[in-house]
Amino acid sequence: MPDLGDYVDSNPEGPRHIGTWSRGEHTSPGLIEWTTTVPEALKPYLATVQERIPTDENRPEETRTLVIGHLFNDGRRNALIYRCVEQPTDLRDAITRIQKPSSEDRRALGRIVATQVRSLYVHFHIHHPALRTESFVFFGDPNRPDFTKPYILDWGRQALPEMYQHPEYQAENPLWSYQVWSLMMVLSEVAEWQPLDKSFQDDAELRSRKLERKRLVTSPGWKGAMTAEIFQYGFGFLEKDRNTLEEYSEWQVKRFYDELCKLLEPL
Repeated sequence: MPDLGDYVDSNPEGPRHIGTWSRGEHTSPGLIEWTTTVPEALKPYLATVQERIPTDENRPEETRTLVIGHLFNDGRRNALIYRCVEQPTDLRDAITRIQKPSSEDRRALGRIVATQVRSLYVHFHIHHPALRTESFVFFGDPNRPDFTKPYILDWGRQALPEMYQHPEYQAENPLWSYQVWSLMMVLSEVAEWQPLDKSFQDDAELRSRKLERKRLVTSPGWKGAMTAEIFQYGFGFLEKDRNTLEEYSEWQVKRFYDELCKLLEPL
């Protein structure tokens, strides 16, 4: 098991790895998640995440995460070290490697993912900094991970221009609904069982691809009328003007997520 200091590749967008980290004479294993954010600036937010979100309870309707054991900073690199001895499989990796599940199983996984994001807001009032497919991890056989028990990570990830970021994203004044855009993009990957292409040349191309993806997944010609209804509901909700979304009450947000999860129920 490599030591934290031995890692040459510390790309914040790269995969997580199990490694060891030392504090004094004690060495512990952990899951290394590199981040560009200075850990000191993260501490208040991470303290809230750890205080509110369960790490060991088994409540399917609630978000779970891993215990953050250490914030690493060697002057050049930053990382969150989760208390973990088993290498998890993230959702993007699963979609890339594992044979496409049945439509029923993909629908069930989509509902599990949506329920996790619903719980972030409804149960814990936490806004994830930058959700993506890799934010969801699972344990068990890498070729058959337990998709019923996801954990959400990426707590130190910075918002970046990408497909998961709302087209009208404002870093200085983020909205709760930005998380909905991220979720709908993740759900589209689950439905298609195909990871999104992350490459783009400039902001104009990225924006065009976001809108094209939205148009595609809301069309009945993509995966049928029932799948289109899910994406029409989610993306249609985001078409409301910013002031309206800012004024939504907690109960209105809850009802949105409730309806989205209902649309993902087994047929």
